[in-house]
Amino acid sequence: MCEMLAASFPEARPFSDLAEAAAGLEAYGLGSFGWGVAWLGDGVVRGTRGLGRFRDEGMTDERLRQTFSRRFLVHLRRPSQLSTIQMADTQPFFDGTASAWCHNGFLERADELRHEFEDELQGRADSEVGWRFFLRRRAEGLDACSALRAVDETFGGKANLGVLSADGELALYSQNVTNRMWRFSIDEGDFASTDLHSDDSSVFDLVFPKAYDRQRVEARTAFLLATAD
Repeated sequence: MCEMLAASFPEARPFSDLAEAAAGLEAYGLGSFGWGVAWLGDGVVRGTRGLGRFRDEGMTDERLRQTFSRRFLVHLRRPSQLSTIQMADTQPFFDGTASAWCHNGFLERADELRHEFEDELQGRADSEVGWRFFLRRRAEGLDACSALRAVDETFGGKANLGVLSADGELALYSQNVTNRMWRFSIDEGDFASTDLHSDDSSVFDLVFPKAYDRQRVEARTAFLLATAD
């Protein structure tokens, strides 16, 4: 039920360049129940999160707006279960400063597989179970795209996934058929975004009117928006 936005630039840009787009995704999509932003900085992944609306909290956060980076990953939350509105379930999830991970949709087998990660979980949402599974697959040697695909193949349901790594790699996976992902460019930046749960091109009319090279991502596609440095 959430919205996701990923951006990659050849040179560092201020997050303020993305703030209006993030607010638009939240306003026209199904956000407003928490938000988070991850970015690449000095060889590590940094980030910030809030439990309210991005347009109320993130838009007025001067430190965030003035943050410069070549990679950003934004998550605008609308949980399937409103009882999970707490910081432990707010995304992106952070693996220290090594990576940030987020999810849009529903992981069908999360409750069934939760017991395998019980000692590692801090929240109650299905997303965290998928994230812990992803981290194990990475620890076993899978690359980011393969590990994202493994989450979908194991859990089922409808999942869009994204991960930003400290080496600069930005990987995504599209499988939420009710909130498809698009790839596109604006100026010199490469972007990926969910489509406002609207099965048309309204996300461009309402949020990204300057976008070009617009490509709808096929279901069950893992891709790199940015490679490692």
